[in-house]
Amino acid sequence: MIDMHIHSTNSDGTKTVIEILKEAQGLGLNTISFTDHETCNAYDELEKIDINEFYTGKIETGIELKSQYKEMVMDILGYGINCDKMKEHLAECYKNTSREEIQEKQLEEFYKAALEINLTLRPIEKLEWDKKRDWASKVFYKELKSHEENKEKLPEDLWESFLNFRKNYYHVKGNLFHTNRSKYYPKIEEIIDIIHKSGGKAFIAHLFEYEEIENKMLELEEIVNKYDIDGIECYHSIFMPEESKELLEFAEKHNLLICGGSDYHGDNKPDIKLGVGKGNLEIPDNIIENWFTEDKHYC
Repeated sequence: MIDMHIHSTNSDGTKTVIEILKEAQGLGLNTISFTDHETCNAYDELEKIDINEFYTGKIETGIELKSQYKEMVMDILGYGINCDKMKEHLAECYKNTSREEIQEKQLEEFYKAALEINLTLRPIEKLEWDKKRDWASKVFYKELKSHEENKEKLPEDLWESFLNFRKNYYHVKGNLFHTNRSKYYPKIEEIIDIIHKSGGKAFIAHLFEYEEIENKMLELEEIVNKYDIDGIECYHSIFMPEESKELLEFAEKHNLLICGGSDYHGDNKPDIKLGVGKGNLEIPDNIIENWFTEDKHYC
């Protein structure tokens, strides 16, 4: 069993690299990949420790990069990358906007929309949050919910859960609190290019997570025909069995590679566990056999 989609404290996960290695060992995972957002720092940490003291399986270099696709943000996973080369490309590709700046700007947009409809919020400068790790959407939603008087001014489903806020409002163009997040990120073709220039393979991440896309398989067909994508994430914690099946059939038909992972974030996504997701994952080792070569192993 493998897990090729894991976030550590180097991005927005809550577990350290060593904690994840120990957990992976306990679960008997044969191969893992740290896919932190826009950083390879997990692999710098691995250089400083005796990995076999904590984990005896294989590790593949990985990263998850946010890209601009049309007017939405699409995540691209890169595997088998040379981390030194990737760091050089990241410095250039994301030089105009840091994660902290993006989150700060997004929070300001949320506040502007909220104040226009007279919602109650503390002054933005009073909020305590970590721009390097926290997501502006979650910070805003928590603040929104902390004032009970806002409830009567908002749609019932938005008030019910953050998932509804994200899925039905924040991510949907034209709806309350929608922000065009994509404008802050490099275009999808640039992201695919730097993955390839770093010696890696580029995969479309968690297709069924993109609420903005109405016909996801049709959109996937368009992406694959237009861009130099190597593969698709066919196993993921949010996928239903029939969705994974559909993606696997698509990958076979288009001669694309397959990857899969839990998208583990530790306590930031408490319902998703390493290796098994929501209890729905058991990702077979053989899906990476035709692209995972010995010289690409990190260890």
